[in-house]
Amino acid sequence: MEPSEAVRLRGEHLLQRLARISPEIMRGKMMIEGRHRHHHQGNLYHVSIRLHLPGLDIEVTHDPELNHAHEDVYVAMRDACRAARRQVSAHEARRGSKAARHERERFNNRPERQSE
Repeated sequence: MEPSEAVRLRGEHLLQRLARISPEIMRGKMMIEGRHRHHHQGNLYHVSIRLHLPGLDIEVTHDPELNHAHEDVYVAMRDACRAARRQVSAHEARRGSKAARHERERFNNRPERQSE
């Protein structure tokens, strides 16, 4: 089933916010699944996000059975984006520390300039 215009726009907005965290994000995809089961409470939404960065794919999925707040599709989308943001930030921190270490090593291994 196609999502409503409001849900689609909110999903695009959340993916754009994720893209601002890391300029390396090449592609992002959000999938929303309404799980239909015979139950007494509302429908739970399963949201998964897949982000493609150079050399890394990040996939975030939330199990809606564990959180009844995910009866609201917007809450499920928000929680999935927060988890994706944490993973992207952790990747950026690891990459940043490697880049900083490489830069320090390069600087420290530079030949000394002779003064004349």
